[in-house]
Amino acid sequence: MKKTFILLLLLPFLGCTSYELPEGDPEAGRVAFEQMQCYTCHVVEGEDFPTPTADPPVPVVLGSPDNPHSREYLAESIIAPSHRFARPRPEIIASEPPIYVQGEYENIRENSQSRMGDYSEAMTVRQWLDIVAYLKSREERD
Repeated sequence: MKKTFILLLLLPFLGCTSYELPEGDPEAGRVAFEQMQCYTCHVVEGEDFPTPTADPPVPVVLGSPDNPHSREYLAESIIAPSHRFARPRPEIIASEPPIYVQGEYENIRENSQSRMGDYSEAMTVRQWLDIVAYLKSREERD
């Protein structure tokens, strides 16, 4: 399983300038999100999961139609959340109100790594694709 994640992350470096992430099942993704207790750190806009208990709070609001992301961005953020720290740049990481973070990614990093940790061995590829589909479906709702 870890080899599959690594291969998907290496595709751009192996000469594949584009690839399409396989589709997932949004309903199964919501179940996986809940089973893996992702809500202990993350808020999903419009959902009624328990209040996150992460301290300090994670300022990333997921599923916001006002701040959509590509499926590939969501997938990378789940499997390799520390990747963003390799090339710091200003970025919006929350939608209400927008939080602009310059390089340090306050509240979501410990030293040079994401507080989220490594999920490449904690979930199956199917769960990963389904969670991406779930989050994307939340962004695309009316």
